[in-house]
Amino acid sequence: MNMKRLLSSAALMLVLSPVFSQCNELFISEYVEGDFFNKALELYNPTANPIDLAQYRLIRWDNGSTDADQPGGDGILNLSGTINPYSTFVVVVNTTLQGQETPPDPALAAKADAMYGTSCVPGTGIIRTLCFNGDDAISLQKATGNTYFNVDIFGSIGERPSNSQGTFSPTAGWTDIAPYSSMPAGYDGSVPYFFRYWTLDQTLKRKSSVETGIKINPDPETFNPATEWDSLPLNTFDSLGFHNCNCQLLGVQTLKDGRVIKLLPNPANEATLITAEEPIYGYTVLSADGRSIENANFSTPSLNFELNTSTFRTGSYLIQLRFKNAVASTRKLSVVH
Repeated sequence: MNMKRLLSSAALMLVLSPVFSQCNELFISEYVEGDFFNKALELYNPTANPIDLAQYRLIRWDNGSTDADQPGGDGILNLSGTINPYSTFVVVVNTTLQGQETPPDPALAAKADAMYGTSCVPGTGIIRTLCFNGDDAISLQKATGNTYFNVDIFGSIGERPSNSQGTFSPTAGWTDIAPYSSMPAGYDGSVPYFFRYWTLDQTLKRKSSVETGIKINPDPETFNPATEWDSLPLNTFDSLGFHNCNCQLLGVQTLKDGRVIKLLPNPANEATLITAEEPIYGYTVLSADGRSIENANFSTPSLNFELNTSTFRTGSYLIQLRFKNAVASTRKLSVVH
């Protein structure tokens, strides 16, 4: 190997190494703070290996508390199950067993991989982790031995956002304007301050550029949700169950998963027929830089579908196919015009 090629290889490793080091741990990929009891969190596995959830737990830090297990709060939720590579796991609050509260919307419940809790009414032994409002911080923790460490934090633990009157009732939320947890001095009231709440009455989707969680608790008045999250309207549920992430572009294992998938023709011009040996539940088209070009969920899973590529620019794309139980496979597609 000549010196020029050696230096080029070394430079490539320096560029790629930090990127690969990010895609190595679960993080929260979607936050649903809907009306009534429509509450959900989506977790994403950015790695090439299945992850056992038994070593993880979710914590709701109620109203600025730093005590996750306060009396009547019971904010600790131990998880179970498995997340497949480059796949999601959706947890939804379960208020159907108590009979005293409105159950979650059927459209939201249908997205759940697991439903937790029996009520959002404070009481001893009631797990209320998923009963969050816009002013509750949330953390995802992983056990190492007998000690839990934060692998992702939403909000700022110990901080409770205030409303335009400087109080905590009704519920407020973090905003995208400094100081993020309270109305700034001299705020222009032409837009009511409560319209600026991001973490209340909204669905938030983690940006595809985010490859790892926030492990160190943000200082008070520093958590800006707009930095890593995209805002979707109240009671948006159809974005649950899949997540676009730049880590997928690094997941070469998904291109060699043994699943028989055909894209004909490939390279494609106007269209390509995609077929598999098991029903396809939906797909996402990613550009070479990780942007989502197109996404669809099928109301009736199918063994094949035609992808219209006439509007795609000439270049390389990744087609992520979704199968039963959120299993995903990715294939490369070239488009030429």
